[in-house]
Amino acid sequence: MDDQSPEHYELNWAGKAAARAQIKQLASTCLYNKKTLVVDNEELMSSSAFIEGENLEALRVLQSTHSGKVKMIYIDPPYNTGSNDFVYADNFSKTGHGHSAWLSMMYPRLVLAKNLLREDGVIFVSIDENEYANLKLLMDEIFGEKNFRNTFIARRHDKNLNRQFMAKGLRSFNVGFEHILCYAKSDAFTFQPVYRASNEIRQTTGYWKGFWNDADRPTMRYDILGFTPETGQWKWSQEKGLEAVANYQKYLTEYAHKMSLEAYWEQTGRKLLFIRRNPNGKGKNKGVENWIPPSDGILRTTNWTDLLISKDEKEVQGLFDFPKNIEVLKNLILAAGCGEGDVILDFFAGSGSTAQAVLQLNEEDGRRRIFLLVQIAAPCPIDSDAYQAGYVTLADITRQRIMNVCANLKSSPKVLFYRLGKA
Repeated sequence: MDDQSPEHYELNWAGKAAARAQIKQLASTCLYNKKTLVVDNEELMSSSAFIEGENLEALRVLQSTHSGKVKMIYIDPPYNTGSNDFVYADNFSKTGHGHSAWLSMMYPRLVLAKNLLREDGVIFVSIDENEYANLKLLMDEIFGEKNFRNTFIARRHDKNLNRQFMAKGLRSFNVGFEHILCYAKSDAFTFQPVYRASNEIRQTTGYWKGFWNDADRPTMRYDILGFTPETGQWKWSQEKGLEAVANYQKYLTEYAHKMSLEAYWEQTGRKLLFIRRNPNGKGKNKGVENWIPPSDGILRTTNWTDLLISKDEKEVQGLFDFPKNIEVLKNLILAAGCGEGDVILDFFAGSGSTAQAVLQLNEEDGRRRIFLLVQIAAPCPIDSDAYQAGYVTLADITRQRIMNVCANLKSSPKVLFYRLGKA
C-alpha cells in the first residue's frame, strides 16, 4: 500500500464519527460549590474533590484545570453485560448496536482522559469478557500499542449458578476473574514494585535459584566456579557475581558449622548476596545458583487472583452491588508510583472505592495523594435498599461514603464537593 494513503489500521464501528465529534465539543457547564461558581482553580488543584455530574461533561471542564497533571486514572465503566443494574443501565444492546453504542460511549471519554494524564501517567480500566477485546483495540488506538503495559486479573466471588444446568451440559463456565487493562501515557512511565504476602515458610527460609537467564549480553557471560555459559547470561555483573561467590565461600568456611545461612544473612545486616555451584546441576546454568533470601512479600506478577475484585466495606454495605475492593486499588496506586501531591482520577466513581483507597493509603504511609472523583446523579430505584435508607441518587451514596471515611481518619483530610451546573 502507498505510504501516502489515508487508509490505516483502526477499530471502526457504527457511530464512531459522531463519537469523535463529541471530543471537540466545548464544556457547556461550570463547577459549583453549593450555589457558588467555582473560580479558585488553585484550590481545586491542591485538594481532593468529588464532582457530581455527567462524566463526559466533567472531563471537558477538567481540560482547563488538569490537562497534563493527572498521575493515574482508574475507571470501572459499565461492562455491557446485558444486565440492568441500578448503578448504570449496563446494557447497550437495546440500541440495536450493542458493541457500537458501548464503544461510542467509551471513545470520547478515553481520549479526553488521555489529555489529562501527565507524560509519566498511567490508566487502569476494569473490564470483563464481554468488551475486553473491543476495549483492548480501542485503547491501542487511543494510547498506542507500544504503551500497553499489562492486563492484570483479580478474582471474582465464586458462584454456583451452573450447578442447576450441569445435567444438560454447560454452555460456558462461570467467569472467575476480571481484567484490569493498563496503558501508559508514554515511555516516561515506570511501575513501582508491589508485593503479596509470603507464606510462613517463605518469610523465614531462603532458597536457591538458577543464576542464568536467556537475555543475551556477552559482557554478562563470565566464569563462575569453573563454568562460563556460551549463550544467555548471568543475572548480575561480574563484580557483583564474584563478590556473591566469595560471600558464600566465607560462610561455608567460617560460619556454616555454627549457624544457618538465614541466620548468617540476618547477622550481617540482611544485605549479602550468595552464589554457589551445585555439582549435580544440569541445564543452562550447570548448577550455578544464587540464593533468594527470606521475604515478607513476594513481588507481584499480573496474577492478582489472591485478591477479590469486589468487596463490601461497612461504609457502603447493602447500598451498592459489587463495590471495588480497596486493597486492589491500593496496590494499583502503589504500582503507579503515586506519591506526594499526585492526582488520581476516577470518572466512573460508583460507590467511591477509589476515594476510600486513596484516603486510607494516605493515612497508612503519611503521604498526601489527591483524588478526583466524578459520578452522575443516577437515581436509585425506589425499591432498592439504598433508596429506603434515604439515598435518592448514586452520587448521594458516593458523597456520604467519602464523608464517613474522612470522619474515621485521624488526619482530617480536606475534600471539596462540587456539582456541574450551567455556565
